[in-house]
Amino acid sequence: MGLSGALYTGVSGIRAHQSMLDIIGNNLANINTYGYKSSRLLFSDMLSQTIAIGANGNPMQVGKGVKFANISSDFSTGNMEPTGRIFDLGIEGEGFFVVSGGSKNFFTRVGAFDLNSDNVLIDPSTGYKVMDSNGDEIVISKDATVSGQATSKVTVVGNLDSVTSSKKAEVLFMSTSLQESSTAATSSTELNDLDSNSTDYSDGDIILISGTKSDGNNISATFTYGSSNDGTTVGDLISVINSAFSGDATASLDPSGKIVFKADTPGSDKLSLNLADKGSNTGKTTWSDHSFNGSTYTTTATVYDSQGTPHLVSLRFTKQMDNLWDLNASMNSSDGTFVSGDNAITGISFNDDGTFSASGDTTIQFDFNGISSNQSVVFDLGISGENNGITQNRGTSGAAAKADGYAYGKYNDMSIDADGVIKILYTNGLTKTIATLKMALFNNNNGLNKVGDNLYEQSTTSGEPIYVNPNSGRAGKVRSGALEGSNVDMAVELTSLITAQRGFQLNTKVITTADEVLADIVNLKR
Repeated sequence: MGLSGALYTGVSGIRAHQSMLDIIGNNLANINTYGYKSSRLLFSDMLSQTIAIGANGNPMQVGKGVKFANISSDFSTGNMEPTGRIFDLGIEGEGFFVVSGGSKNFFTRVGAFDLNSDNVLIDPSTGYKVMDSNGDEIVISKDATVSGQATSKVTVVGNLDSVTSSKKAEVLFMSTSLQESSTAATSSTELNDLDSNSTDYSDGDIILISGTKSDGNNISATFTYGSSNDGTTVGDLISVINSAFSGDATASLDPSGKIVFKADTPGSDKLSLNLADKGSNTGKTTWSDHSFNGSTYTTTATVYDSQGTPHLVSLRFTKQMDNLWDLNASMNSSDGTFVSGDNAITGISFNDDGTFSASGDTTIQFDFNGISSNQSVVFDLGISGENNGITQNRGTSGAAAKADGYAYGKYNDMSIDADGVIKILYTNGLTKTIATLKMALFNNNNGLNKVGDNLYEQSTTSGEPIYVNPNSGRAGKVRSGALEGSNVDMAVELTSLITAQRGFQLNTKVITTADEVLADIVNLKR
């Protein structure tokens, strides 16, 4: 084959290592390029020439040099570098963002996007439009607004304390029932026949009646026992109580034998009542076992009218008797009134296990100022027998009333989640989904053509794009506020640079050595 073979072999080595230097240089040049994938050059030997067959039958071959075997890219995910920009998007997976150049789609790992003058999401380096999962452009208007929506339902969730421990309330009732021979007392039951009466009353004995009216003013009265005086029965005692609180509160006897004392006008927690025997009495009843207590709890709900105007509505729960409550709604007169003055939900009852049982009509009609039509709102207290609404259990009262509907809102902010879903947040707290980013996968990433500007295009060897939504399969999550850094490993590249340099030097040495030998052969003629 001669010495010329060594020359050509050296030349092939120089060319190969020159290309290796080019690839390493390009990798290092793009070490700070977002989304760049490092390239790798693989060599293979060229065709070898068989010059003889050895005595053992093995071929004796001389290589003809080196050639390129393959140039490929490393598509492993680079480090995510935070930028803080909402439209800077990185992919933690194998997917590509899809951008449209008009007649064809391109693919990129660099989601450094922005809005153009038409509020369309684009790749600013090329002007290509970012595609959504439907293949459409994505328009994000920062002038977007949303009209208000009227409230149609208020959902009440929480607990009402089953223990009535307040001495002052809108409704008071005895802690224990009045009984005769262990049976609930009636209005005609004689006071001397009560189980809690330890000594019979005599004519002239006095029962002291004291308390406060619903306006907070103190009141004091007496019941004088005797048929020729105020009377001798439970009903007679109730009549004297009603006379003392005439026009302010009314007492009555419920079926369980408890005296219920209720303010005539709802909304005050200042009503109180106490019964006691005068110290000089002959007769005695353990009135301390029948103390008057009540329970109220107030929460609020924001109800929106048909124009989206919010109105703060107070919801006042008042215990009427054991396991029975009423709800009264109220609001400022500047907001409006209630249709026909019907602002109450009565008969809210609870089961023995504290779950909600039933109630009266739960619809309240509002007549908001400035709105021509009435607005019906349903108050959802829960499902009977379930704990998914209002309950009555021993413990602190606490309930939240959440209304549907919302106020008029303007653009406030936006977000892009891991699933590539783009949402706008309005000033009224409403969130609206604008679009979902389209993502592409390929069976052979190394078959993609690089076309510059961090873009790829499909080829016959890459296969057709597989369009998916982000965060599905191997596509990967979307990271908003971050960009994928270059995956070039500086240490590896610098080591490869040294190797390439030495390879280049060695191949030049082959050429110079072969040249010197040829020169010596020429000089033999002399």
